[in-house]
Order: sequence, then C-alpha cells, then structure tokens
Amino acid sequence: MGSDGAHFRFMAARTGGFTLLEVLIALLVITTGVLALAGTLGTSAALAANGRARGRVALVLESRMDRIRAELTGSAPACTPPASGTMRHGDGVVESWRATARTGWIDVEVAATPPRSGAFPDTLFSMLPCP
Repeated sequence: MGSDGAHFRFMAARTGGFTLLEVLIALLVITTGVLALAGTLGTSAALAANGRARGRVALVLESRMDRIRAELTGSAPACTPPASGTMRHGDGVVESWRATARTGWIDVEVAATPPRSGAFPDTLFSMLPCP
C-alpha cells in the first residue's frame, strides 16, 4: 500500500507463450533459410548433370582408346595406324579420333564432347608402341 492508502496493482509476469512479433521474426528467419536452400537446388542439379555427362565422356574416351589398341595389335607387325573417324552416340556425346605413325610409335588423339551446347571436349593423347 502507498502512503495515501491507494492500492497499486502490478502486472503479473508473463508465464508462457509468444508475442506476435516473436512469431513473425521466427517466420522470417525460417522463410529466408528455406529460400536459400531452394536456391542451391538448381545449382546442385546442374552440377550433378554435368558430372554424369563428363562421366559418360570418360567412358567413351576409354572405350575408343581400347579399340585403337586392339586394332593396333591386330595390325602387327606392320604398325599401321587405325583409320581416323567421328561418331555421334545416341546420348548426344560426339567423339573423334585420329592416329598417326612415327618410327616405332603410334600417336593417338581421342576427343569427346558432352551433349550440352557450348561444352568443351575432353581430349586424351597417348603414344602407343608398335607391336
């Protein structure tokens, strides 16, 4: 009681719950996080597709190099380089190859380009000894 006899009532302390402002701030933080996560999904998908395409290109390069080795072995002892060529695969990968003879060696260049437009080819160079 005060000195004049008036009673003062004090507001009771909050015991639980959230204010509208706290809820709005939490919603803003969560929305920002979800939008940031959604923004990275497109980049992740593009990187994954690029990785799959480059993996396919690596398989094409390896396969062509194996074929050229087999052809070179089959041409023994002449050491005749296999014919050059180009091939488009069903999945859009384009490969080209050429082989040239030098004394005791065959220089081989195999290139493969993924199906994306504007993509740069991966190229494999090798020197194979004559059999």
